[in-house]
Amino acid sequence: MNFTAWSMALYARPQVEACCLRLQDEYGLDVNVVLFCYWYGARGGVMDDALWLRIEEISEQCQNRLVRPLREARRWLKGPVFEPNEDRLRLRERIREDELDAELLQQKWMQRATEDSSPGRQAEPTAAARRNAEALLRRHGIMLNDEIRELLEEISRAVATPV
Repeated sequence: MNFTAWSMALYARPQVEACCLRLQDEYGLDVNVVLFCYWYGARGGVMDDALWLRIEEISEQCQNRLVRPLREARRWLKGPVFEPNEDRLRLRERIREDELDAELLQQKWMQRATEDSSPGRQAEPTAAARRNAEALLRRHGIMLNDEIRELLEEISRAVATPV
């Protein structure tokens, strides 16, 4: 299954969205990279340095130039500064759709990066996904505390649960 379809199915599962948004808002992680760690791991892949560099480059470019500016504009329009009106709500909805389109484009580029790289080390899928997620934390200088451990375990449980 391609990354986009897989990640959308996982994100729709109970608690996954909340866990991912917590990792994003509290720890500064890119939700697409978190999901990518699990998708690549579910295929048995342990990310090597070359793939990490490519994924981080894609994430940085997409997040800084597209996703975050759109997210900030959408959240700003939600703020108390504005009186509720249809024009603002329509604009906010269009920005939300553009933000989602930008994230889906990022996912396509991330998947394409796996086609340009060697398969890397292979491992049992659950272990591979966990290694990838823990490597993401290390790469961002984030200590694995109880809260993060629980968030990652919740995502892992969703990945392991058959549809």
